Amino acid sequence: MIRKARSKPIKLLKLEVLLERMVPNHTKKQQIVGDFVKVNAGFKGEMSLDFHLTDLLNDHYDIFQDLRLPRDKNKDLFFQIDSLIVHSRFCVLLEVKNLIGNLYFDHQFDQIIRTRDGVDETFPDPINQVELQAKYFAEWLAAHKLPSVPLYTLVVITNQKSYIRTSSKYGKKAQKIIRGNNLAKKINNYEKLHEEALLLNKERNKLSSLLNKQHTPHNPDILKSYHINTGDILTGVSCPSCNTIPMVRIKRNWFCKHCSTKSMNAHVKALQDYALLFDPIAKNKDIREFLHIESRSSAKKLLSAMNLTPTGLRKSATYTLPIPK
Repeated sequence: MIRKARSKPIKLLKLEVLLERMVPNHTKKQQIVGDFVKVNAGFKGEMSLDFHLTDLLNDHYDIFQDLRLPRDKNKDLFFQIDSLIVHSRFCVLLEVKNLIGNLYFDHQFDQIIRTRDGVDETFPDPINQVELQAKYFAEWLAAHKLPSVPLYTLVVITNQKSYIRTSSKYGKKAQKIIRGNNLAKKINNYEKLHEEALLLNKERNKLSSLLNKQHTPHNPDILKSYHINTGDILTGVSCPSCNTIPMVRIKRNWFCKHCSTKSMNAHVKALQDYALLFDPIAKNKDIREFLHIESRSSAKKLLSAMNLTPTGLRKSATYTLPIPK
């Protein structure tokens, strides 16, 4: 049973909007495109793994996708688990890698060497990563007075076109590297190794509740991360047909001067963009400036139609804008 479903990472949503709204030929664009490609590839890899997790969709397993949990009470440090599989007798932590090319797991320098089109690129050893996550998760379980259970760790290579090799001295760690289609078989083998139920239904429900409650999505300030000025962001409503910014407000419609598209609700996407790039909390004045409309009452009507109500008094009132999922 899926107890926490995977959703598109906030960082990926922010990178998409940033690329749409950056001024043309910005000096940081190539870097941001590269980061977008990496984050998007990782998300697609995790999504492809979810297909193989369907073999475990029964009452024996609780599945939690894309967890980010605090390491300390102050919630200053976090650890992330791509997928967590909970059984009454054990847990399995999965680190997902969607890498294409020739992959060489090098024991000496704790790295993957990926060769693609004659170019070598290195990545940290994912087995070390997932084993560290297991250590933090064991500490998390103890901190919440939950039973200590056997923890297994696996690295799942989701790209079927990748060619995998390991160092001759990589040892037993090599058994932790698998393809997605071998996941269910591997986990069923773990089930055969254990007979005693350590997590009873009450404790599994407590664990599920705590994991969902303490999950804290990574939500970076994307403009600050890349040192981008607010003046480098194109404001206005984007055309749903041709992506031209800005559309103009004519009567009750948004009109695109480039392709003549008309839309009654194109502002909804623009407000989501504002929430992702700047702040989900905004005043009427901020919204008017971003949408390029002058009338305070017109902005209020648009927000009311979205079932958004103000908090606070008059000019100091703020709205909580929606963030896409």
